[in-house]
Amino acid sequence: MNGHIISTKVDSAFCIQIHRPEKKNALTSEMYSEIAEGIRCGDADDSISAIVLHGLEGCFTSGNDLSGFRNGPSPDRIYPHNIYIDALRHARKPVIAAVDGYCLGIGTIMLFHCDFVFSGPKTRFSLPFLNLGLSPEGGTSYILPHLVGYQKAAEIILLGEAFGAELAERIGLVNGIVPVSNLLDRALEVAGKLACKDPVAIRAAKALLKRGMDDAVTTALARELDLFNERMETPEVRETIAGFFNKK
Repeated sequence: MNGHIISTKVDSAFCIQIHRPEKKNALTSEMYSEIAEGIRCGDADDSISAIVLHGLEGCFTSGNDLSGFRNGPSPDRIYPHNIYIDALRHARKPVIAAVDGYCLGIGTIMLFHCDFVFSGPKTRFSLPFLNLGLSPEGGTSYILPHLVGYQKAAEIILLGEAFGAELAERIGLVNGIVPVSNLLDRALEVAGKLACKDPVAIRAAKALLKRGMDDAVTTALARELDLFNERMETPEVRETIAGFFNKK
């Protein structure tokens, strides 16, 4: 354990905190594995009503730690962030995200697979795939157009520009904007409300809500992985990632 992922139980909620302030909560392969394991543990615990994901004040996550991409594509086509997304997608219990500040790349992607999302007023979201010469992943190519419509999805993905909490709420990415001081409390409040309901009924309802798009998302993930792996092999992507570290 490196201390970058902190799991705690608060009443009926299983809280998983990203805690790597020195790197703006950039996620490494070890951190992805720990979060995925935390989700599985919370999902298997009968005393847990919901899983809560949160970061630090001013930073949910700045996205992938790009050092994991320096060696090019994965030879076995397995990426730690995809294993994490798989655990998140298949959680039977509700997953609640409380996000503030930086919510970049995988930080935004993971929200597509959560059941509730609450945002601080200054949160900045982005999907900077094309800025790195990469292609959409995490089911984004299917979920985002269905969430916001094709044109807005094209704007967000093709331009790769950050957007704020107001737009995120307007397009349905977040349930509500909450003052930072109340953000985690709001997530815990929802977890408490869920604890008062029949857990079997909650799991059944969530399964029904997800089932309609599950096959399509699975197909999208496979197509995205093919193209992502191809892009990781290109000199343009290698140069972009190398340039990021040279700049630092």
